Amino acid sequence: MVRWLARRIVQRYYPLVEITNAERIPQSGPVLLCANHGNSLIDAVMIGIAARRPVRFMAKAPLFDIPVLGRLMKAAGMIPAFRGSDDSKQVRRNLESLDIGANVLIERKAMGIFPEGKSTDQAHLEMVRSGAARMAIQAVEAGADDLLIVPIGLTYEHKDKFRSAVLARVGDPIRVREALENHDGHGGKARRALTGELESRLQEVVVHLKQPEWEPWLDDLEKILPPSKSAPQTPARRLWQRKRIADAMNHFLERDPERAEQIAEEIQEYRETTQAAGLDVDSVLLTHSRGQAALILLWRFLCLVLWAVPALAGILFHIIPFILVRRIAARLDQPGRKTISSNRLLVGVPLYLVWYAVAAAVLFFYQPWAATFLLIVPYLGLSALHFCRQAGLTTTLLRQWSRTLGNRKTLDGLQSRLSSLRERLEKLSRDYSTETNRKNSRA
Repeated sequence: MVRWLARRIVQRYYPLVEITNAERIPQSGPVLLCANHGNSLIDAVMIGIAARRPVRFMAKAPLFDIPVLGRLMKAAGMIPAFRGSDDSKQVRRNLESLDIGANVLIERKAMGIFPEGKSTDQAHLEMVRSGAARMAIQAVEAGADDLLIVPIGLTYEHKDKFRSAVLARVGDPIRVREALENHDGHGGKARRALTGELESRLQEVVVHLKQPEWEPWLDDLEKILPPSKSAPQTPARRLWQRKRIADAMNHFLERDPERAEQIAEEIQEYRETTQAAGLDVDSVLLTHSRGQAALILLWRFLCLVLWAVPALAGILFHIIPFILVRRIAARLDQPGRKTISSNRLLVGVPLYLVWYAVAAAVLFFYQPWAATFLLIVPYLGLSALHFCRQAGLTTTLLRQWSRTLGNRKTLDGLQSRLSSLRERLEKLSRDYSTETNRKNSRA
């Protein structure tokens, strides 16, 4: 029941979920699901959605001490992991947790683990620890001969943004028994080989920059070079593009670093110039003509005017719980963005339920028929959310428009630089496609 409820809630928070190669996850028998870890407790729920079967997980031990959350985690069958970063005195107990995980696999069930050992905001895979391989080998040696390790890459469009997209890529499974046989049953060698192979296969399905300091350029490239119109219109099309750009960056940084650094310098100069002009690197004023930008601005204003009444009703009804959730959840957040969504859900779900229950009781007391108003309130809330986002984008565009109104020469120069930069990047993209196709044909 806890698993079902958690999956339904997360699917409402992230309604645009694209799962690829889900058939690689067996629906029966032992399987160890290993994923990158960038979104706290949400990651475990996403893996459960992709797996379509009950999955037990390991989670850091301090979470089990939180009164309500800890009981829910135990109810969902989660297993405490004792990390040295949490309490160095308890780290030896982690072997006990791995034993429990191995027993889950011996019982021919699904087990989930995040082999990096911690959450991260960065666009690269942290070093994979040996715990997953140790657990898998222990299970196989105890009789789980058909055990598979299945890597899963989770990529979030905006992990702290309500109703954004998620891409879950399921990688090629690893047969643990074969790894043991390839090393003549030597557990230590097999464990090291399995860990290395798992790390390699995870890097194939996640957005992974081999040089993490290049992440600002990844963000710029994602904006400057959006998916082509011919790209499949899938919910996670922008995430596929982000993955492709990251892989291309790794390729050129390794094969042609001089060319990569040269284009990076041009991107940085373009970024600094646009910022100095008060624009974003992908501003509508740079990607469209001035007349088209004026029509876009006019259309946005018209939509906001037509949208204002239902949005205002949604804002007035939800403003108090909205503020409370943001303030309470912010006190629980860790540095970065890796816990924002989890904390907002943990605080928001019960708080909004209470708010709706109180509103229903009040309306029913004064006028029973008025309680039916609550049936449309959630839609008004979504309307208010989208209205506020569009109002922010429209205000930004209007501000940029006013700043560049008397500076046509600068705007023309930036548009020309963007066009030239895109041509060079598209040439790089074609070269990358040619080389990867050649490599795949040889393979």
